[in-house]
Amino acid sequence: MKLQTASAGDGVCFIVDGNSGGVRLFLLRHGKPQFPDERRYIYGQTDYPLSDVGKKEAAAIGKALAAIPMERIISSDLSRAVETATIVSGLQKKKLCAVEQDPSLREIDMGEWDGLTKDEIAEGYVDIFRERGKDVESVAPPGGESMGHLQGRGIAAFERITEESKELRNVLIAAHGAIMWSIVSGLFGMPLDNLFCFGLDYCGVHLIEHCGAAERLWGKYRLIRYNWSPKVSRYMDDLV
Repeated sequence: MKLQTASAGDGVCFIVDGNSGGVRLFLLRHGKPQFPDERRYIYGQTDYPLSDVGKKEAAAIGKALAAIPMERIISSDLSRAVETATIVSGLQKKKLCAVEQDPSLREIDMGEWDGLTKDEIAEGYVDIFRERGKDVESVAPPGGESMGHLQGRGIAAFERITEESKELRNVLIAAHGAIMWSIVSGLFGMPLDNLFCFGLDYCGVHLIEHCGAAERLWGKYRLIRYNWSPKVSRYMDDLV
């Protein structure tokens, strides 16, 4: 079995089987953004840049992926995703491509809620805030998207990228937590409202392999890794 590995400088690396399946799509969440202050903001398409911490997170995951030759790198056009993709691209041992920007990979549109704190939303939009808490799939913030709408947009973008890349082996998609969850949940039959039951860490990687037609027992796609990062690997090493 041929393995592709990448050293993260501290012995932590990403390892994948180099011989199985079709195109592999590495869904990478951006690093931590730079917010105006220390408050917890609800943000979707507000264009926050990466923070210094986020740049370090992007460098760490870039080192962990460095030896896996990415033949295509696509990013949301929001700054935090573009910066993350650019840092990762710059650390590739074989620089095979430039970073593409795709607006269809943007984070969920939070409408009038974007850039507010959770307390501000709860106090200013009492009824719809409560309704959305009960039905995140169907209820959208005023002027924004529901998770169901986001999933339709996300799955369409993902399947288009997969089709365009079917002759490639490794493709990196740098995007955002909610749209990545909408894609994973849609492909693997998990309820959208389970969003907060699964980790969506900054610079976490979800690795999905396209298996072609459904001739495999597990179907068209296989989820190989969920929310992987060098930090997670170090944590697991401490447990076992």
